[in-house]
Amino acid sequence: MTTWVLISLTRPSAHLWDNSGYRQQVSLDVGQLRADTPGCEEIIHLNNAGAALSPRSVTNAVTDHLRLESQLGGYEAAETAADKIMHTRSSIAQLLSVDAADIALTHSDTSAWTKAFWGLALAGWFSSGGTVLVDSGVYNSHYFALLQAQQLFDLQIELMQLNEDGSLNLDDLDSRLDSSTKMVTATHVGTHKGAVSDVAQIGARTRALGIPFFLDACQSAGQLPLNLSSIQCDVATGTGRKFLRGPRGTGWLFVREEWAERMQPPGIDGSSATWTSLSSFELLPRAERFQEFEYPIAAQIGLGVAVSYALELGIEAIANRISGLSAKLRTGLQQAGAKVHDGPGPQSGIVSFTLPNVDCDYLAGQLKLAGINLSVTRAAWTRFDMGQRGLEAAVRASPHVYNTEAEIDYLVNQVAAS
Repeated sequence: MTTWVLISLTRPSAHLWDNSGYRQQVSLDVGQLRADTPGCEEIIHLNNAGAALSPRSVTNAVTDHLRLESQLGGYEAAETAADKIMHTRSSIAQLLSVDAADIALTHSDTSAWTKAFWGLALAGWFSSGGTVLVDSGVYNSHYFALLQAQQLFDLQIELMQLNEDGSLNLDDLDSRLDSSTKMVTATHVGTHKGAVSDVAQIGARTRALGIPFFLDACQSAGQLPLNLSSIQCDVATGTGRKFLRGPRGTGWLFVREEWAERMQPPGIDGSSATWTSLSSFELLPRAERFQEFEYPIAAQIGLGVAVSYALELGIEAIANRISGLSAKLRTGLQQAGAKVHDGPGPQSGIVSFTLPNVDCDYLAGQLKLAGINLSVTRAAWTRFDMGQRGLEAAVRASPHVYNTEAEIDYLVNQVAAS
């Protein structure tokens, strides 16, 4: 029995706007959220930007299907799960405000991004060279693909510039978008800091010019409202294990129909294409061409249950709860002598910080000994932004709705005592 923390089961209010524009109160029952999440009894889990604690219903859905596979056989169990997999795609589509026919299920954010990016490359999109614009928060696996493509094609990779307040320099962006621009990729919420980028400003420009816009929504899906139709991205990717609270080994890919039909994704099989003759094949329409025959069905069912759980709570309510906890954490850390590295502007639930003269790995290790899960974010994950700010590492905490104010206070007190 752990005895190192006192948990306060409060019921904080989230704020929503009704159709008339008046603010209304929506309460999240934190006690019930914690009861739904068995891991809360064992640990203070503030590593939701890494992998969140899943609700009991998600774990049950996964184990139920694994049990069914052991009883019926894998193929036979899959036949019974077709509606559940479709439910997963439909739930993700609802979360993102897009058509389910434009959603593919993947193994991870990286596998989703790889399918779409190399789908463009294999279709000849980069064969004449050109420029790819990236933001400073670009994640390493996405950038690695660009570097690989640069070795094959005459591609220039250029960094979009920021204003002094950290916002995107739109004048600079406008000057760079021209007939040589082959693609723009941007990050909604970086893996390494809390700032939320105004990515809709990019989508409004790229859509008008017919330039594909790839959005990294890995850290925003599940903790922030995410309307891809309003953002006007053409591709978006994410994982299931972070703020969506799904199982590991799950991800999702959105590709707008116009661009999906142009892509020739790698790794196709009988679930993504039809073998029409000895010398030809035909890709399936829309997002179906990105699907693979072999995937973790139990985990994808669990992802659907996790997304439905979030939708039932309400994404606005989740966002407000996380925002309140992360704001409290930032204030407490600063009062404890830590330096917060989240940047200016709107903030997400990711809180990155350092403590003067204390090694980040050592601090994270001490906090783990005190019963707190968090992580260390490193420049090797997002070298542009952290390099520009002279950061090699920072401790990253990321609360979710099931965390409590008492847990935030406990973390702050442990940091202050370090």
